[in-house]
Amino acid sequence: MNALDRARAAVADSLPARWRVVWLDNSEEPTGIAPVCPDEEHEEADGSVYDCCPDPAIDTEDVDLAAYLVALINADLGGGR
Repeated sequence: MNALDRARAAVADSLPARWRVVWLDNSEEPTGIAPVCPDEEHEEADGSVYDCCPDPAIDTEDVDLAAYLVALINADLGGGR
């Protein structure tokens, strides 16, 4: 097992099922990532982070990196459990 496989296995059961790109500061584009909020009134496409949203919310400071990490995490987790 290589380092990437070990890292994936280590977090597979502890990460929330689906992730999204979010706004964490006043930047022109969303540069953060966070789990999808389970609150029924919070639409998945809404990039805002509210008190109801689960942690962690992570600022990547780069819109392309945020999109990549969300795609990678969601692919690793099967797009949702």
